[in-house]
Amino acid sequence: MTIGKDPSKIDAEAPDEQDIATTLGFDERVQDDLTDGDTEDSTTEIPSREQMWCVLQKQAKTIEQLESRLEDVEQEQSRGQRNRQEIASRMNELDEKVDEVTETADEAKEIAKSATSTAEQAKSIAETGETAFDREDAEALPGGVEPSSSPLDFFANCRQHNVKQRFVDEQNKQNTWRAIAVAKRWEEFATKRTDGSGVFFTRDDLREGLTAILGKRPHAQTLKRVWNSLKEIGSTDVELKRRRVGPKQDPKELLTMDIETAEGLLETRYHHLDLLEEGTVSGGITPVVTNNTAAEV
Repeated sequence: MTIGKDPSKIDAEAPDEQDIATTLGFDERVQDDLTDGDTEDSTTEIPSREQMWCVLQKQAKTIEQLESRLEDVEQEQSRGQRNRQEIASRMNELDEKVDEVTETADEAKEIAKSATSTAEQAKSIAETGETAFDREDAEALPGGVEPSSSPLDFFANCRQHNVKQRFVDEQNKQNTWRAIAVAKRWEEFATKRTDGSGVFFTRDDLREGLTAILGKRPHAQTLKRVWNSLKEIGSTDVELKRRRVGPKQDPKELLTMDIETAEGLLETRYHHLDLLEEGTVSGGITPVVTNNTAAEV
């Protein structure tokens, strides 16, 4: 006697997945989505060679267009860089021209002041018959202080604050002040003779000194004017010479000083006299006689 149903009948009577889906209210499309998609209907169609070739041609054309655009962008960047460099160069040229015009104007003012001073002195001589040198007396210097040997020697030995105030603030003679400042720093910038008998400035030496004083490389016109100012204010203490460095090189111009003159620039022997205080100097003539010539600057 067998109890219950036969297992084979139970399996045969068991509902399949479709029956369950129908009973639960799912249609076939929803049921297909829940499956693994391994049926034949889910396979993807492989493109033909013609279609693939068309896609490759389109991609190649797109790449060519992108490369052409990239080349255009690089050319635009290159032109922009050149334009920026050209603008910067023009701005530097304009700065130099502005500085040159300013220095030319300053030089014109100096010439005008010098002419006015000369006219006043000529008028005084015409009225009194007495020159500035006649009024000055080297023996009047207190304490046995030696008279200067040149305007450069005189101003180098005065208080530099007062010298700068006179030439820069009052007389607008920046290049004269620069010449004095560089000359006083001959130990740093001048070239020393091998035998120790003197020192000399080349234009390169002077340029190096001006760069240190100005904080920037001087313009060519500034270098030229300071060179001439040093030669002028140095009088007989500064001598212009030419020296050939090599057999195939052109002679170089030098501004030379003997060692005694150079060392004399650093003696500060007029600091305690305050000779450049307001009211002590008249008509541009210093109160110190220089080799039978008044130090006129």
